[in-house]
Amino acid sequence: MGSSLKTIPLRNLTRSKANVRKTYPTAAIEELAASILAHGLLENLVVAPLASKRGSKTKRFGVAAGGRRLAALQLLAKRRKIKRTYPVACQIRSSSDDALGELSLAENVERVSLHPADQFEAFAKLQAQGHSAGEIGSRFGVTDTFVVQRLKLAAVSPKLLGLYRKDEMTLEQLMAFTVSDDQAAQEEVWFGLPYKDPAPDLIRQYLTRSQVHGRDRRALFIGPKAYEAAGGEIVRDLFQEEGEGYFKDSQLLDRLVAAKLDGEAQAIKGEGWSWVEVATELDYERLARFGRAKATEQALPAKEEKRVKSLSKRYDDLVSALEDQEDPKAEAELAQVSGELDTLLAKKTVWSEREKQRSGALIGIDQDGQLKVVRGLIRPEERKRSERQDERPKSAQQSGGYSDTLLADLTAHRSAALRELLADNPQASLTALLKVLVERMLLREGRLTCVGITPTEAVLEAHAKSLGESKASAAFLKRHAGWQERIPTREGLWDWLSGLKQADRLALLAHCVSMTVDAVARRAGSEERLRDSETLAQALSLDMADWWRPTTANFLGAVTKEQIVSAVSEALSPQETQRLSALKKAEMAERAEQLLANTRWLPEPLRPNAALPGAEDADLKQAAE
Repeated sequence: MGSSLKTIPLRNLTRSKANVRKTYPTAAIEELAASILAHGLLENLVVAPLASKRGSKTKRFGVAAGGRRLAALQLLAKRRKIKRTYPVACQIRSSSDDALGELSLAENVERVSLHPADQFEAFAKLQAQGHSAGEIGSRFGVTDTFVVQRLKLAAVSPKLLGLYRKDEMTLEQLMAFTVSDDQAAQEEVWFGLPYKDPAPDLIRQYLTRSQVHGRDRRALFIGPKAYEAAGGEIVRDLFQEEGEGYFKDSQLLDRLVAAKLDGEAQAIKGEGWSWVEVATELDYERLARFGRAKATEQALPAKEEKRVKSLSKRYDDLVSALEDQEDPKAEAELAQVSGELDTLLAKKTVWSEREKQRSGALIGIDQDGQLKVVRGLIRPEERKRSERQDERPKSAQQSGGYSDTLLADLTAHRSAALRELLADNPQASLTALLKVLVERMLLREGRLTCVGITPTEAVLEAHAKSLGESKASAAFLKRHAGWQERIPTREGLWDWLSGLKQADRLALLAHCVSMTVDAVARRAGSEERLRDSETLAQALSLDMADWWRPTTANFLGAVTKEQIVSAVSEALSPQETQRLSALKKAEMAERAEQLLANTRWLPEPLRPNAALPGAEDADLKQAAE
């Protein structure tokens, strides 16, 4: 196959049908165009002369090898970076289409791509020569961020880079080491881990053990600007877009949080509350035990009322849109709209000075790093004191001077009459039932009433310390607080309940009844209750995977290493457990929490139709009877 070298004007070149590569990624063309513009064409094109339809010779040539280079040159010409007469160095071949196709295939198959580590180090050398990331990027057609990421990888320990070159470490693992500039610490983590092939997340976790992740509620509350202005340093992970970096000085961050919360607390104290307490994390269990002071609504100025209506409509529109598809811009707008709406609605709610004197406020940070203030809270001990003060001693005149025996006789007849009238009036019966439930469950009054129903609230938090931050507890607290804010004092309760719409009456009934549910397994005496809870669960189509996932706090920290391994093996695969087996208990639990996060795995007691504790003994007892 003969060949000769010659420069051919770009306008006389076209892609040959013999070229086996048919697809060129746009990004690859852009990068090559930038490189050709900066460094020139570094490799000749292989071409063959083209004949006209009649078979006569023409000035045009088909490119059999070098189609991407031709596309890059044509892109430069289209952008008027070079002329269409640009001389292109070509190697001319005179052969058949089959031979040219084989030549094109050989060029593409035999090509060996540059090892990524070589690219990292080459970029680092250019930087050492004084070139900025922007200059390097423009010369090779890549973004500044791409160059900065590669420079960060080039700064990883040479020993670890050597392992990457030998394929003893993955690129994802190498990327994880960039969260720390300490090469000694990088080597200590890799060579000090008790097992091979650690997950990238575990590497990051070890390298940032003394730091606070940027998604931590404290970091979100203070923000990177304020933290850095106070002298703090943030280590940013260039390879995780959703990350906000790691705040290196946790003690500085805690001091900033305390100072900011204290300032907010002083402002709220000035509103006239008898007490204001600060808690970095508002505990749902604690909040649920407070009573609520009676608040009233006031009208806002016309302009603000109009704004509330506008924001409410926009809020509903955004929520509906986000139900169909995710949209980061819409989510950001929803957060802004929600915050402004909450501020305006808070101005509508007011408490009397008397209510403020017997109640206070809790201040903390929610999971999104936003300031959260709960006003109008009555401490449990204050609520009991008020109940005692409300009780009035019975006057002797109330009996009309009758003997106790006669008084009991007369009122027994009155009770019988009330029974009959109540039995014939379902609506009044529902109101009477609700009154008992509301007084006990929402007003927290334990006094006796004429309707002898005694609801007992199941205090589930006594059995699960991790319950406070659960999805179910959050939903309960929101609903409970909503009802507490709506109900009036005890004196006006009957009229208020009677005036409720039927749907609201039933919703309130369901809420109060739900507070009595107790399906907690105990050592003795819970068999029938647990069997009954399974019937209720089936009727409600309960799937605990919607409400619970295994964490170190609620499960993994309380079971054995063997049980953790068994859970991961069951949820994922036995292969995943190989990486866990050599870890210490605490580290194993943390890693297992990450692995199980999206699996919907449940322990046996939480699965449908589970074998409940004590159920087997109950079955044996029934069989014996």
